[in-house]
Amino acid sequence: MEQSPVFSQDFEIQSHHIVRNFEASLQYLMGCMQHTAERHVDSMHIGWDDLHAKGCFWAIYRMGIQIERMPRKYDTITVKTWANPPQRLIQPRSFEILDKDGNLLLRAQSMWIILEEQTFKPLTIEDVAGCEDAMYRMGDSNGFSMNLKIGSVDTAGLSPACTRTVLYSDIDTNHHVNNTNYVRWFIDSFPSDFLAHHSLRSIVINYTQQARIEEQYSIYTKEISDGNTLSVIVRGDDELCKIKAEWQER
Repeated sequence: MEQSPVFSQDFEIQSHHIVRNFEASLQYLMGCMQHTAERHVDSMHIGWDDLHAKGCFWAIYRMGIQIERMPRKYDTITVKTWANPPQRLIQPRSFEILDKDGNLLLRAQSMWIILEEQTFKPLTIEDVAGCEDAMYRMGDSNGFSMNLKIGSVDTAGLSPACTRTVLYSDIDTNHHVNNTNYVRWFIDSFPSDFLAHHSLRSIVINYTQQARIEEQYSIYTKEISDGNTLSVIVRGDDELCKIKAEWQER
């Protein structure tokens, strides 16, 4: 039987997945999307173990998320994902998160690259595994598109919202900061009163460099228009990550 290009997995929102308003944390939902994507590429024999055996690995490059409604404690959600046709070195991947009745909660687009472990040279999916049209969902039937590119961020005159050290719990199996942790850092850099009265409507993340344990990072944020912020996470003079966010009042 031919494998469907759309892969799905169910999750239950538990008490340790939520923030103080009983909604799931964005970091947890990003983890659910990443886990579902990992299971999908495993089923296509281009997962972590398959690539590691060939001396390379998957890395996320950019991601954009649009939020319709956040799931809450004890909700059951379904995460759907599919790979779109490659764009040279970039492998686009789409996501949807649905509630138990099939209503859309979140949708996301992402861009991934394959890097050599020793040189960090980018490889195409054809270099690693060949290319079969059956692997991809042609087009994007949900009609969703986001501009995933964030321009340069001028931090002149800004004071850091916070400066912290990369901890052991921030690190993943590739020995650098897991991509979902940058979003946690970003959200935690806002005052608690702001977070109590605002929720994210959309977010775009651009990953530039990898942070490692015991390195120090700072986060700078400025408001670019009413309800829209632009942030950059830096390590000294090196840019690690840029985040563009749209907020709405609760």
